[in-house]
Amino acid sequence: MRKAWMVAGVLALAWGTVPGPSASARVIDGVVAVVGDEPVTFSEVRDAVAEGLGIPTGDADLYLREEKEPRRVLRWIETLVESTLVRKELAKTGQAISDAEITRAVESVRKTNNLSEAGFSEALAREGITLEGYRRRLRWQMERGAIVRARKFKDVTVTDDEVKAWFRENAERFLTGSEVRLTTLHLPFPPEEGTVDRTVRLRVAAQQAGEYVGSGRTFSEAVELLSNSLPGASVLSTDFVKTDDLMPEIQKEIRKLRTGEISPPFFTEAGAYLVKVMERRGGTLPEFATLNGALTEELSDRRSEKAYADILAELKTASSIDIRL
Repeated sequence: MRKAWMVAGVLALAWGTVPGPSASARVIDGVVAVVGDEPVTFSEVRDAVAEGLGIPTGDADLYLREEKEPRRVLRWIETLVESTLVRKELAKTGQAISDAEITRAVESVRKTNNLSEAGFSEALAREGITLEGYRRRLRWQMERGAIVRARKFKDVTVTDDEVKAWFRENAERFLTGSEVRLTTLHLPFPPEEGTVDRTVRLRVAAQQAGEYVGSGRTFSEAVELLSNSLPGASVLSTDFVKTDDLMPEIQKEIRKLRTGEISPPFFTEAGAYLVKVMERRGGTLPEFATLNGALTEELSDRRSEKAYADILAELKTASSIDIRL
């Protein structure tokens, strides 16, 4: 069984939020953006794509060079620009996250999961991540937390009454023994063909499906748009089924969703999925006390996301940014 931290910790970051190497590790190749006086290079974007999609660096390079939608490439560049802005701001205020702090955080995770150094590297490899890539993800998480605490601490602090209100607003998500009606977009592994690995093709297609649906397209429209690159994608609408009878991966995702909401892409042994909760019925609501801790963290995380977005907007307004796409 995979260690819980692999899903619940750093790997739970939103897709694509993978910063590039620190300034000291940079090799200047093709400069795609300049933040103040600090460059963002093509190789950094390529590495971010590889880590964000869980694909080899060579395939990420090919993906970027062949991508026909500039906005997709721009999204990856903007992620690195934002990471650079935050890092520069923390350095300016004397709150930079050091390499030693990252090392201590990595060691803490490794020891908490009772893994040797070799076992830790193997666990990361199973998720398609290098140790250096994992350190970058930890750095992003720690820098984000540091700047939010420094500039928006009061905005992310939650009270007991606010957590109880959040529990009431989201009660349907926590019902036990309930039934749910879903619409599911399934993206199967494509057949082996050409030079690009089938897993790479699936991950790229899943990212595109998430973008299509996020922009307001229906599941059926997403399937049509993907028909050339990923034949076999399908949409399934179910009658009511017991939540406990669903695949564990689907159960986990729908627990995050209210009725009418759609999950981001997620992966199973059968391929990639997006699910939409159409309706729920039945079930028993647990006592608030059993969920209090998790709900407090969830609400704080949501407010932190909003605060971080506000901070980025402020930093962008006050900074010189030149994107060369």
